[in-house]
Amino acid sequence: IKGGKDASFTDKEGIAGLLRVDGVIKGRSIHRFDLNQMEAAIRKNPWIKDAELFFDNKQVLRVRLEERVPAARLFSRNGQSFYIDSSGIRLPLSVKRSASVPVFTGFPSTAQQLTLTDSLLLEEVKILSRFLLGDTFWKAQVAQVNITADRTFEMVPVIGNHIIEFGNAHDCEKKFNRLLLFYQKILSKTGMDTYDRLKVQFAGQIVGVKKRTT
Repeated sequence: IKGGKDASFTDKEGIAGLLRVDGVIKGRSIHRFDLNQMEAAIRKNPWIKDAELFFDNKQVLRVRLEERVPAARLFSRNGQSFYIDSSGIRLPLSVKRSASVPVFTGFPSTAQQLTLTDSLLLEEVKILSRFLLGDTFWKAQVAQVNITADRTFEMVPVIGNHIIEFGNAHDCEKKFNRLLLFYQKILSKTGMDTYDRLKVQFAGQIVGVKKRTT
């Protein structure tokens, strides 16, 4: 089973169960195997991206699988949750394992066939998730990403009692670079809890909204 760095979301026992749907495998003559049909059955598993079955020169059935790799976990507005891979393919949760991927809340739809507007939003989710997975600091610092009613992103940090108003996913690398500089130059001196909100959606600047004092 070829997949990502996280623990596999499929296992040999489950795949063997799919292969045994038509009866016993061991001892069956080779000509009674429909490998194309068996591959098609395995590909029905949403976690399987590709499957290849063949007999080696010792007449042993070999099964090679490529597993889909989760890129983000989404929570819809009605509370349903699922993973997506880097292509946006929806993947079900597993009772055995969980993936260490960015978490997005407030996704507006649970439909298998998304509207154009929701598809564009999912593309932005993929852009942000890809950046977070590739940056060790921000992956550790961003606890979750909330999708607002106007389809922009707000981030909840692990360290610091503030909300990051990110806007859309456009120029996300530049926004994160500005935010990191703000952390290093400003928050390192004032403290991580000085501001209630950090607005990074404006080009070339960051606007900090201080907490109200009573």
